[in-house]
Amino acid sequence: MVNKQHKFLTFILIIILTAGIIGGVFGISYFKGGVTFPWQLTTLANEQNVTEKETAVEPQTQEETAVDNKTETTTESTTTEETTEPEPVIEVTEGEDTEDNELHSSIGTAVTHEDRDDYYGALSVEDGKLVDSEGNQVQLTGVSSHGINWFPEYVSADSIKTLRDDWGVNVIRLAMYTSDYNGYCVGGSDNQETLKGIIDEAVEAATDNDMYVIIDWHTLNDSDPNEYKSDAIQFFGEMVRKYEDYDNVIYEICNEPNGDTTWDDIKKYANEVIPVIRGVDEDAIILVGTPSWSSDLESVVDDQLDFDNIMYTYHFYAASHKSSARSNLEDALEAGLPVFISEYGLVSADGNGDVDTKEAEKWYDLIEENNLSSCIWNLSNKDEGSALISSDCDETSDWAEDDLSEEGQYFYDYIKTGE
Repeated sequence: MVNKQHKFLTFILIIILTAGIIGGVFGISYFKGGVTFPWQLTTLANEQNVTEKETAVEPQTQEETAVDNKTETTTESTTTEETTEPEPVIEVTEGEDTEDNELHSSIGTAVTHEDRDDYYGALSVEDGKLVDSEGNQVQLTGVSSHGINWFPEYVSADSIKTLRDDWGVNVIRLAMYTSDYNGYCVGGSDNQETLKGIIDEAVEAATDNDMYVIIDWHTLNDSDPNEYKSDAIQFFGEMVRKYEDYDNVIYEICNEPNGDTTWDDIKKYANEVIPVIRGVDEDAIILVGTPSWSSDLESVVDDQLDFDNIMYTYHFYAASHKSSARSNLEDALEAGLPVFISEYGLVSADGNGDVDTKEAEKWYDLIEENNLSSCIWNLSNKDEGSALISSDCDETSDWAEDDLSEEGQYFYDYIKTGE
């Protein structure tokens, strides 16, 4: 009996000593952080989530800092990633390498959604206004190329991406001369294929960057568009079949009728060319030039074309066209005429001279008050006042501020401030 009690007490003592030793070991490990107990897992997971969220906020903070710096005219780079949604925004993806994602130190870095003009999808014309699918008036703001016959390098994919990402414009006009230097109608069949290839690359680039694109049949020295009407019919028939499913393609069927060309002449031409487009695409926006280098809207107001989604072009050059020209435009707008400013400049009508800042401000006020769509002439480094790029600059994309001409800098400030 005594032996059994002794054995029992000995057994209990061993258990107590063992428990004490194990408890001591775990206690020391716990305070040193060497052991994770089951009840700690939830706490650690929560702490990890908090840490990850704090880490993810840092790139956003960098982006906001870059935007602030941009407004102060610095050119610091940010870590960004472009999206391909209809209304692009700048996103930052966690874990990307900053060096690989760093932007070229061009003007102001890439713009945010708040800075750039929108892509609205399919457009139409209602009550004299350019509107989106919900009937809201929209505004396209962008640039016109110089003749793609002369300066094809400025409508490359890189150039167009710079216009969208750095400048924030949402439309580019492709000016294809018809009779001037290597014009579509005078340069031969090989030249025609070359020009159509340039247009195709530019249309695809504009589409990839959520931009509208105007295919401009750039009549000029062939003052009456009827001169090459058969070529225009063939050309636009081919273009509309190629881009039938593109909501962003706009057709400008004649640039600047001039000389003795009347609105009746233009109507005759338009009534033969427009049905070619409408036979394939019933809804595409079509721009029609007006007499006197696209400045005579009065002839059109009471004698408009009998087609839907038509807009009439108006052109001005601020140093030459002043208060009376603005009054004529305002009269046409008040009469309900749908007007698209498909070309304008801030210098003299001959494309030279300095920017007339006083008149430019008045024109921009009128454009903003009426929410008018417009394209400034011209994206090239030609040695003239209306070229947006300095003649000393050989870059065809990623332009720095010093690469811009006086007109280019004035326009860039306008699209950034809306003033």
